[in-house]
Amino acid sequence: MGCLPSGLVDWDAVYSAIQPHATFAAGVLFGLAWWIWGDALVVSIALHGASFAPLSLLPGLGATAAVLLMNCVSRQEVAGEYLDEAATTRAKLLLLLSYLVSLGSLAGAVALLLAGAAGGGRAGGGGGGDTWVGASGVLQCCLVLASGMLCWFFHAEDSQLGGYSYL
Repeated sequence: MGCLPSGLVDWDAVYSAIQPHATFAAGVLFGLAWWIWGDALVVSIALHGASFAPLSLLPGLGATAAVLLMNCVSRQEVAGEYLDEAATTRAKLLLLLSYLVSLGSLAGAVALLLAGAAGGGRAGGGGGGDTWVGASGVLQCCLVLASGMLCWFFHAEDSQLGGYSYL
């Protein structure tokens, strides 16, 4: 696989060792992401006197929507093992849409970080608190999307619970 010599790593053993804990780890990453953003917002308001800008909430909501879209599609649907060609194409398009939404939310978080660092056009400029909210927004998007990918990739395929071992 890739640049590693074949037979060096038993990927099936790695997958089976991680899979039972992946959904829990994805939930922890998701909760941590929103906690980091909320903490940065509260610190920005309390210590720097910034006001809440609802626009700073959008990248996290977009990343969350992308994760929801991503996890509506299973890997078997994308592979087309048991579906017809039209259903496989729909699954691939939904997965592509989730990737586009995730990239858009990440780009929005970076744009808010850059706007906060430049002062955001507000009177007084500076943007010290806004920079931390912007940086936490980028970190939030990355962690939410990592949790979604972890949950999607390590989905239990043969479970009666729709693929999630902890639900």
